[in-house]
Amino acid sequence: MCGICGFYDPDKKLPEKAALLQKMNAAQKHRGPDDEGVYLDGPVGLGHVRLSILDLSSAGHQPMHYGDRYTVVFNGEIYNYIELREELAKAGYIFRTNCDTEVLLAAYDHWGEACQTRFNGFWAFAVYDKQTGDLFLSRDRYGVKPLYYTELPGYLLFASEIKTLLTDRRVKRIANDAAIFDYLVNGFVDCTEETFFDGVYRLEAGCCMRLNPEGEKQIRRYYELPYRESLVEPVGCTMIREFRRLFEQSIALRLRADVPVGSCLSGGLDSSAIVCESNRQLRAMGGGDGQQTFSSCYAGDPNDERKFMDAVIGKTGVNAHFTYPTGDTLYEDLEHLIYTQDEPFVSTSMYAGYCVMRLAHENGAKVLLDGQGADEILCGYRKARVYYIKRLLGAKRFGRASRELIAYLPYMRKGKNVSLLADLNMIRQFLGKTSSTDIRHRYLEDSFAKRTLRDSYRENDRFLLNDFDRIVLPALLRYVDRNSMAFSIEDRLPFLDFRLVEYAMNLPLNAKIADGYSKAIMRKALDMPEIIRKRRDKIGFYTPEKAWMDAHLDEYRAVFENPDFRAGRYINSAKILNDWDSLTRGMDDIGLFRYICLEKWMHVFDVQSA
Repeated sequence: MCGICGFYDPDKKLPEKAALLQKMNAAQKHRGPDDEGVYLDGPVGLGHVRLSILDLSSAGHQPMHYGDRYTVVFNGEIYNYIELREELAKAGYIFRTNCDTEVLLAAYDHWGEACQTRFNGFWAFAVYDKQTGDLFLSRDRYGVKPLYYTELPGYLLFASEIKTLLTDRRVKRIANDAAIFDYLVNGFVDCTEETFFDGVYRLEAGCCMRLNPEGEKQIRRYYELPYRESLVEPVGCTMIREFRRLFEQSIALRLRADVPVGSCLSGGLDSSAIVCESNRQLRAMGGGDGQQTFSSCYAGDPNDERKFMDAVIGKTGVNAHFTYPTGDTLYEDLEHLIYTQDEPFVSTSMYAGYCVMRLAHENGAKVLLDGQGADEILCGYRKARVYYIKRLLGAKRFGRASRELIAYLPYMRKGKNVSLLADLNMIRQFLGKTSSTDIRHRYLEDSFAKRTLRDSYRENDRFLLNDFDRIVLPALLRYVDRNSMAFSIEDRLPFLDFRLVEYAMNLPLNAKIADGYSKAIMRKALDMPEIIRKRRDKIGFYTPEKAWMDAHLDEYRAVFENPDFRAGRYINSAKILNDWDSLTRGMDDIGLFRYICLEKWMHVFDVQSA
């Protein structure tokens, strides 16, 4: 895992090229503290900072050259590099290192752009072809690893993080109104190629870009997730065995490392299954005794998941570590958390992940396994169950629809923020039904509130796929990448092995939701403590946000009282201050933290409104 950056300057417009590369590397040094390098040739500059995971020797130094033709900077892991190296060796390729970067270069030389479909892993890389003068950039199928770019007169900059691009003072720090509106009204982030910075873009998941000396830029999609949605099909032993086989293979690949591999542990199904399976495999290989887990807990909070974590720890015997974030630590860390994330985020749940990664770093971890992706491929969210019931009713399967509704109703009504009303409101939004009197518009500036709400769901009949590739997962992947890399940790995601994703996304809905249980096939197929297997509640990325904010209400109020209130184009701070007591006393219907986060983001990055 690393950080990459660079530029393409066919018009020779970029001054002080070497100095800029050094600044860009320095801005993302946290992504790769073990080594760094730069490369300049003709129109291209490449920078790299390295976190050593495979082949810890200097042979893995980047930028890496291949023959007299190719040079690469690469962030990520190609987990099947051993199998690919064997295949390429039979084709006559000779390897001088034990790292996946060299395999990537040989694969690019042998298969060209088609190499992307042969990789099992996550990546963002840039390959310069000295023979043609082209620069080729690629991002993995599901966008686990980030890649941002911006175009300035005569040249293009790219990097793993937006803050790296901002080291070029010619990049303007102007807010993107469309992204801010989506954020404040919908709670959506990372839904499109646009970012919160006007003119800064993300290369979307499953896409690649080619730049040539004539100044032409071509972006194309090399991967589309195969998706077929059916309601009800027989779920037998064969289906369950295949799911288990793919999961076990995914874990096996993600245990490949020349450093120890630990895990995040939340107490939910996803992380519990990962810890149990990785522990089984490590013990089969003669290890496992030193396996570490890292968790976030909230002492005295009724939603604390410690009892579920303890069940996994007792079953596996892992060496467990815990962190206990509070409202005080959140307030102290908030500006650094915002700097870490590059863009605003929707809730304080991001802080739990930040604290877990800091804890792991303090205990010497460099690689962790994590559970992102399971909810999206296996209908883990409450809204997916509402969607399933709606589909059953539409298909006139009234008996099954009634059973699912009766089985889940007690859990839909559990807790302030997981009410039946919240579920139904989510479905209304999915169907494109909004109200002009929506409370989410109440505290926006009048002219800004009149903007048209763009439909981030592309097609309503692709509800689950939209969550996967637009609405939910991209944001989670940004959060986990920034949090982990802020503390020089590689976070690996077994549920996003492309073979497992493609299999799970094409399972019938009744394999995922059955008798009030989400992730039904996972519960049958994977090993975990029974207390977790039988859970029906969905806590999600929970943090005691209200209690944390209550600890520093005066300081958060001061955000809106600041004479230099940057977000005044978007937020009516006077209305918020007038209603402050009611907003902070009861249910937070507008997502008050978003308003605070946006304003602080504009200060942290010195962003101006358009």
